[in-house]
Amino acid sequence: MKGLYIHIPFCIKKCNYCDFASYPSLISKSNDYISAMLSEMKLYKGEKIDTVYFGGGTPTVLQINQLQTLISFVFSNFRVLDGAEITIEVNPCTINKEKAIELRKMGFNRVSLGAQSFLNDELKLLGRLHTSDDTISAYKHLSDAGFNNISLDLMYALPNQTNKSLSTSIEQMLKLKPNHISCYGLKIEDGTPFSLMEREGKIKEKSDDEYADMYEIISKNLLEAGYKQYELSNFSLPGYESKHNIKYWTLGEYIGIGLGASSYYKGKRYTRTYDFDKYLESFENAEEYELSLSDKMSEYMFLSLRLTKRGALKKEFASYFGKEITDVFPNEIKKHVKTGMLLDLGDRYILSKKAYYISNSVLCDFV
Repeated sequence: MKGLYIHIPFCIKKCNYCDFASYPSLISKSNDYISAMLSEMKLYKGEKIDTVYFGGGTPTVLQINQLQTLISFVFSNFRVLDGAEITIEVNPCTINKEKAIELRKMGFNRVSLGAQSFLNDELKLLGRLHTSDDTISAYKHLSDAGFNNISLDLMYALPNQTNKSLSTSIEQMLKLKPNHISCYGLKIEDGTPFSLMEREGKIKEKSDDEYADMYEIISKNLLEAGYKQYELSNFSLPGYESKHNIKYWTLGEYIGIGLGASSYYKGKRYTRTYDFDKYLESFENAEEYELSLSDKMSEYMFLSLRLTKRGALKKEFASYFGKEITDVFPNEIKKHVKTGMLLDLGDRYILSKKAYYISNSVLCDFV
């Protein structure tokens, strides 16, 4: 079963760390953009899907009637499985009681709430427009509206963050009792306001040791609170793993709709143009390539090993590709099992806990 991703490239203000396809100045063209997305969705009419994810940008900067147009067309154009997971990303300062109720009525049943931090000075440096109190209020509005599957985003290794302030954010976050938590270490990307601030000496990226310490603080606190680390950056209460995101890590197919959206569909990976006007005209691709057997085997290992408990399944690999993992990657498996970075559990390979933070040093060997 396929997943569906809907990209909304609008937001109130671009954050200082953001290098995603988002354009605050183009919100006036939102109706034109929605019309283009409806046309693009028609290319996949009748496809069966069991997850839908509205991401951005900030989807909830759209008006209620615009979101209603999009979600209604999803249900009329695709064959949406009963009980499908239908997620929308929400910025805390774009939601109120009324909007939360309307989102639930539309059929959204999962929310990813962009908290990022619970300290206002950290939020200000990030360029976020919300406060810690806004996040708490937004969470209450969503919960009261009937959302019982809410994920919170938490960022760590911020330039002005300390181990103590991170622990404070975690403490405040756990008081809300979210079902799912995604944790992202800040990397300063070229072309962002942070990259300019770094060149000017105003901020400094955390060292590898500081990243590792903060990653360990998060993991320790969330595991003690009853969360399962099912993926390197994601934690959930039992049964609340992100079904949509798991598709990305298990070579599941997904259709990406909108500016800069990526798809894996019928053995091909492609990404739509990042040029707003070109997207409105033709859905032109910025990148497109068909995966070879070798590509698929490498991607399977690179992605599935991110899943901490599931890992790379030996029988599944053989079923997909007609070969054993150890026949395709004999040296890589031997090397990382010997160093203790990979564990052989008999039916699968998983990363050892000590490999989590430095996982790329393992995963990249399979590419």
